[in-house]
Amino acid sequence: MNIDKKTLDYRKSTIAVIVDKNNKILLIQKQSYPDNGWDFPGGGAEEGETDEQAIMRELKEELGTDKFELIKKSRENNQYDWPDEVIEKKFEEKGKTWRGQKRSQFLVKFLGEEGDVRIQEDEIRKFRWVEVDELSKLFIFPNQYEKTVNLLKEFGMMD
Repeated sequence: MNIDKKTLDYRKSTIAVIVDKNNKILLIQKQSYPDNGWDFPGGGAEEGETDEQAIMRELKEELGTDKFELIKKSRENNQYDWPDEVIEKKFEEKGKTWRGQKRSQFLVKFLGEEGDVRIQEDEIRKFRWVEVDELSKLFIFPNQYEKTVNLLKEFGMMD
């Protein structure tokens, strides 16, 4: 199968930097990620959904709670291309595919307790709360840490 990436659109998606009362950040590890791959929770927007509706729905689905408050939406989207093998796999699974993702980014306050988080195990392997200074060791995807630093600076969480 040979798909021309340049003809494909970006999937409209969302992510959330979720901060708890101790200023720790919630990270998730999707089932499809390598054992050392971490990211912020979020997911694709459905037809007709606003970015705000999409992120709140995704957080409730993935994390099993709705104890979140949207604080701020980033001025920047996180846009990136998927590797060719991911594009082809998605096409084989769904009969359609995208070039990559264009993710709206949010700062979200977690209003619950740690026990309120119940991950959607078919999609997420595990989650953890981390300090900002741990992110450089946990983000392995291309440009992930650099983009996160810019986002956290915009959100006032890093100098």
